[in-house]
Amino acid sequence: MKKLLAIGLVLLGHWASAQNINIQTHNISLVYGVNKDGRLVQQYLGQQMQPANADTSVKQNQEAYVTAGMESLLDPAIRMVHNDGNPSLELKYITHASAQKANDIITTTITLKDPVYPVTVTLHFEAYYKEDVIKAWTEIKHSEKKPVRLTAYASSMLHFKANKYWLTQFHGDWAKEVDMQEQYLTTGMKILDSKLGVRANMLQSPMFLLALDQPAEEENG
Repeated sequence: MKKLLAIGLVLLGHWASAQNINIQTHNISLVYGVNKDGRLVQQYLGQQMQPANADTSVKQNQEAYVTAGMESLLDPAIRMVHNDGNPSLELKYITHASAQKANDIITTTITLKDPVYPVTVTLHFEAYYKEDVIKAWTEIKHSEKKPVRLTAYASSMLHFKANKYWLTQFHGDWAKEVDMQEQYLTTGMKILDSKLGVRANMLQSPMFLLALDQPAEEENG
């Protein structure tokens, strides 16, 4: 299986300790760990691995849900201004759990919390084993005395590791929706945006495919 990822994810299979959280489907493994600072990091995303090999197959150590105001130079998944005006947020691993939702669906939740402010972020995953899909979304809670201000709050965050990337996107107007285009991604930021709400599939579809190291093919990519 060559690297083919459809963004809009779903995850399955799970074995874990506090230092090794593995979410997997029939062909895909997504592995999280906790670094020396107590933060959740993404260690691996790729072809399915066995639990015994998880520690020796680590390829990445980027923070799983990057926050603004700390040392990371990446575009943050969450940016929060606290009611005292502090624009920084730190998220540390607290706990995680998994449960069988259906015969081939396993849910995983990972709870993160700021060590100073009463802010909790829960990362949710549903892994669909047979379909090779991992669905992800995020829940943000706070109990500060006054409202906080969120200027960024991503539903999920993934880190990819490849030498080159090809993006397949879809666009179109009435009666010609989902026209497919593929392009090589150069350095910089690529934004797929729509302001049409429930009509987002008209003009710019809110989905994409990402091919790693080589252009996508009919059965690989």
